Amino acid sequence: MINYGSLGYKTIDVRVDDRVGIVTLNRPQAMNAWTEEMRSELIDVYEKMEKDDRVRVIILTADPAKSKAFCAGADLSLGDFSRSGVDATPGQAETEHRDGGGRFVLTTLRSRKITIAAINGHAAGVGITQTLGMDIRFAWQEAKIIFPFVRRGILPEATSSYLLPRLIGRSRALAVFLLSSNSLPACSPLLSGLFADLLPTREDVFPTALRVAHDLAYNTSPRSVAFTKALVLHGTDSADAQHLLDSRAMFVLGNGNDGKEGVRAFVQKREPRFEMGLGELPAWLPGQDRLRMVWEKAEGAKEGVKEKAGEAVEGSKEAVEVAKEKVGETVEGIKGWVRSKM
Repeated sequence: MINYGSLGYKTIDVRVDDRVGIVTLNRPQAMNAWTEEMRSELIDVYEKMEKDDRVRVIILTADPAKSKAFCAGADLSLGDFSRSGVDATPGQAETEHRDGGGRFVLTTLRSRKITIAAINGHAAGVGITQTLGMDIRFAWQEAKIIFPFVRRGILPEATSSYLLPRLIGRSRALAVFLLSSNSLPACSPLLSGLFADLLPTREDVFPTALRVAHDLAYNTSPRSVAFTKALVLHGTDSADAQHLLDSRAMFVLGNGNDGKEGVRAFVQKREPRFEMGLGELPAWLPGQDRLRMVWEKAEGAKEGVKEKAGEAVEGSKEAVEVAKEKVGETVEGIKGWVRSKM
C-alpha cells in the first residue's frame, strides 16, 4: 500500500480520502506556478494512483486560503520558453522536444479512473490547459481564466489546441485563445460547457468536487468507467461502427460481476457493492493501446533522429580522419622531395 505522504513531493500535497485521491498544488509563494519539478511530480502521482485500487477518483485542486490562484501558469521567473528556459533539456533538437504540460495532459487522458479539476482560483496558461484532459471541471465563477499564449509569442500548449475545440467548439475555442489572452471570467458565455458547475465562492469549489467524487467512488463501477471513457475518448467515426463496439462492450459488462451487481442493487433498492479493481481489460477496447502506439511512434521518431545525427557525426569524424591521413601523406611527400634536392 502506497503512503503518499512519505513520497517526498515538494510542489504538491497528496492524500487519499475514502477512495478519492486528492492532489493539491503547493507553491503558494509563487501562486502555484508550474515548474518542471511540479510536472514530474504530477505525472508520478497520477501514474501511481492509476495502479492503486484504493483510488477510484482523482481530484486536482489548490488551497484557496494560501493563494488566490489555482495555478498562475508556467513560472516565468525561471526563464522563457527557449532552449535555456523553463521547459528545456540541454542539447535537445526541435523534433525531440516534448512540451511538459502536454506530457501531463496525456497522462490524465490515459487514466481509466475518474479525473476531476477543482479550480478554486485564477488559472492562466498551463494552469488551465492542464485540466482540459480531465473528465469533470468545477470552477469558482469569478476565477480569471487566461490563455495568454499569443501575447507571449508562443501558442496554446498542453494539447489545448486539440482539446479545447472538441470541448466547446472550434469557433469559440479560437475566440477564447485570442480574447482570453487578456482574461475572461469562468462564467463567460465563451467558456460555456467547459465547466460542469460554477460555484459562487472559491471556498465552495473543492467541497463540491469532493462530494461528487465520493458519490462516484462508491456508486460507479471502475470497469464501467474505464469502458465508458474508452468509447467516448477513442470511439469510431460512425454510428454503425460505434454500435458494434458498444454492443460488444455491453455484452462483456452485462455478463460481468459488476453488471449483475448493479442490477441486483437497483432491484433490491440498496447501494451497489462493485469490485474495487479494474481487472484485466479486453485487448479490443480502444484507447490505451492507441495512445501508447502514438507515444511510442513519436519516441521512435525521436530515437531515429538521434541515430541519424549520430551516424552523421561518426561520418564526419571518419571524414576528418581521412583528411588528416591525406594531409599527412602530402606533408611526408613534400619532405621527401625537399630531401632529394638537398
